[in-house]
Amino acid sequence: MKNLKINVTRLIIAALIFGLGGLSFLIYIRTRDVLNTNLETQISSLTLSSSAEVGLWLFAHKKELEVMANTPLIKSGDREVIISYINKEKERTKDYEQFFVANSIGEAFSDENQSVSAADRDYFKKVMSTGQSIISDPMISRGSNNPIIVIAAPIIKDNKVIGLVGGNIRLMDLNRIVTSKIVGEIGNAHLVQQDGLIITHPNPKLMLTYNPLNDNDAAPDLKIAVRKMTQGETGFTRFSVNNEAQYLAYVPVPGVQWSMGVTVPATYVTNQLRYLPISFIAVTVFFGFILAFFLNRWLVKPLTELEKYSTELNANLYKKADYYQLNSPVIEVKSLETNFRKMVVALQETFEEIENSKSNLKNEIKEKTMIQEDLKKSYEELWASEEELRCNFEKLQSKEKSLIESERRFRSLLENVKLVTGILDKSGRLIFVNDFALGLMGYEKEEVIGQSFINIFIPDALRGNAIRWFKECLNNKLITVKDYEPIQTKNGEIRYVAWNHTLLYDSEGNVTGVASIGKDITEFKIFQEKLEHMSFHDSLTDLYNRTYFEEKMRLLERGDSTPVGIIVCDVNGLKLVNDSLGHCAGDKLLRLTASLIKKSFREEDLIFRIGGDEFAIILPKSELLVVEHACNRIRKSVERYNLENEEFPLSLSMGFAVSEKTNVNLDEVFKEADDGMYRQKLHRSKSARSAIVYAMMKALEARDFITEGHADRLQNLVVSLGGAMSLSQRTLADLRLLAKFHDIGKVGIPDRILFKPGRLTEEEFKEMQRHSDIGHRIAQSAPDLLPIADFILRHHEWWNGQGYPLGLKEEEIPLECRILAIADAYDAMTNNRPYRKAMTQKQAFQELNDKKGIQFDPTLVPIFIRVIMGTNYHLYGT
Repeated sequence: MKNLKINVTRLIIAALIFGLGGLSFLIYIRTRDVLNTNLETQISSLTLSSSAEVGLWLFAHKKELEVMANTPLIKSGDREVIISYINKEKERTKDYEQFFVANSIGEAFSDENQSVSAADRDYFKKVMSTGQSIISDPMISRGSNNPIIVIAAPIIKDNKVIGLVGGNIRLMDLNRIVTSKIVGEIGNAHLVQQDGLIITHPNPKLMLTYNPLNDNDAAPDLKIAVRKMTQGETGFTRFSVNNEAQYLAYVPVPGVQWSMGVTVPATYVTNQLRYLPISFIAVTVFFGFILAFFLNRWLVKPLTELEKYSTELNANLYKKADYYQLNSPVIEVKSLETNFRKMVVALQETFEEIENSKSNLKNEIKEKTMIQEDLKKSYEELWASEEELRCNFEKLQSKEKSLIESERRFRSLLENVKLVTGILDKSGRLIFVNDFALGLMGYEKEEVIGQSFINIFIPDALRGNAIRWFKECLNNKLITVKDYEPIQTKNGEIRYVAWNHTLLYDSEGNVTGVASIGKDITEFKIFQEKLEHMSFHDSLTDLYNRTYFEEKMRLLERGDSTPVGIIVCDVNGLKLVNDSLGHCAGDKLLRLTASLIKKSFREEDLIFRIGGDEFAIILPKSELLVVEHACNRIRKSVERYNLENEEFPLSLSMGFAVSEKTNVNLDEVFKEADDGMYRQKLHRSKSARSAIVYAMMKALEARDFITEGHADRLQNLVVSLGGAMSLSQRTLADLRLLAKFHDIGKVGIPDRILFKPGRLTEEEFKEMQRHSDIGHRIAQSAPDLLPIADFILRHHEWWNGQGYPLGLKEEEIPLECRILAIADAYDAMTNNRPYRKAMTQKQAFQELNDKKGIQFDPTLVPIFIRVIMGTNYHLYGT
């Protein structure tokens, strides 16, 4: 019996160890399968979200290029304006290595004003043939030799593709987006283009150099997966690289013909299971010894004592030993103990009863054995069910974690993206809005969540349309998108958002709401409206420009606005004002003219500036009499202005014409009015110039430039010198006129230079020198000053040729100019100036002698000194 006990104990321990060990192995296998399944789900989900993130990043950049291509600045064709604009965009975005603009034949220039050619590039051919925006495959930049991708958007004008706007993005920047931190936690991500070439990878050596389809040593499973990636399929596979197992999940990237792959080493699973067998073995051994201890205590020892007791009893009742032998050691300990106690008390009296009930006892033992077996099977089934439930629970927990993580990444993406992002349920209430939108609109999250988006953000006048649009989208399961929609901030400000809406569905395909992402384009829209205003208005007068004038004439020819009257006005003497007083004075004259014309018409009448000095007025549905009255209003406005402002006269030449009531040809009407204006201008231009010149002469006399009485003293000096030289009366008259108006050109010199108290700088002196040329042009426009026009131009020439503006010398300089130069210098030296005090007469004579043969005619200086010495008292009174 002792040997039997030892063998049974060892057998029980061995059975427990092997049983639990086998169970451990099965759990290991099941756990590994569950981890592999979860890993596939996790990698596939991660690949899908990463691909969507890359696609959204590329989509956002493509939209930026499309917005740029639609700006009037790009469509204007002005190279300098376009370069300035794309340089500002480059500084703003920071993602682009270079911007460039190409015309319809591929001639392009970059933001650095470098001329390049894009005609041989595939993306250029695709954009020009399809009129759609393109994201190119990687290529080498011709400017920087860096690997890049090009995003190109068509420039469309009058429904025709006239060129494209392109932006170069460094491939390393795209690689940084693809190999993000989240992917890097468990593996690496890469992009594959349509021919299988790897274009991004954590290992830069593989970028644009490795194509698994062309590698004979590549694993077959990898080649199959890459081939599926090039076909835009989604999947999951396992392959080996350098005897190392790898998992690969792949999905196409939205918006491009690329596919994203995420690889994870198989060791990621085995590392998680590394300590699982050891743990199970330790647990198995531990429970084996515990069970052995309790079996020895609760089963083996009682049976041993029962065996000893039975032996003693058997010795006393040996006669009938067959009746009380134990045939099986599996009887329950308590039952055996109870039965044997009863047998000790009444064995002698009931020996025969025991013999009779022996068969009954055997049946009972069998029945209990069967019950015990049933209980053991039930326990095993319950244990197996418990294990299955536990595995299912762990699987659900793992899936729940994956879903939570996926939701966290998606919510983080929506929270951090710099776009207006929100989600609405079927009733139009907000269930999500990101911080960027809240900051833009001025709300706190508690104020908007659960509230109607339309009631909060849509202006009152547009709410009806917005409600109808929302209901139609839900009912038709189709989103209709407009270019932009206005929304209202908390403080009542209207902002404009370009939306991208997506319907949300439940598992049964029912619409549950709408997810919306939008870009705030308020500043862009304001800028665009400003550009539109500038494109049809003159920047100086804010009247309509020539472009809108021609467009309006085309529209009126097709409409029912006959008869149409046209008035053409031209500012007389504008060139003279620009040449003499500068373009600032000319611009002021043009603005004054525009103001007077506008005051003569109603606010809704169409007034245009169609040329430098030319204005036009279109009067639809106006008879000849109405047009004549309009011309009279303009003339009266000019006359009133000239009466109230005598210092500078305004003169306009006008012509007008009226179309017939049928067969309207406004080009002929305009030509007739323009011809009438020019006929009037031929009669009035000379008198207008004379009036302007005499206004300048009057202004010169009133100001008496530099010093008081200078012109009068100078006339006396030149006449005295000319008389001493026996010059004719006509020459003396020209000298007197030259002395009075030789500096008339100074009316065109700014006062800051003309009356500067100190010495002039080099630039200021060059500006001052212009007064000779300005005075020459003024004198040519006035009949009274025409005889001295050339003298005014040359009165600052020096005897040695170092004067200005022509560099004449000696006898090339007119005599009148040589006389004036000596007299003007003497008067300037003997009178106070803002920058110095007057010299004595002696000092002035010495200065004239020093400059004799340099600045002044050497034969005239002695004559001038003798004249002054002889007439000094009479001229100056000292």
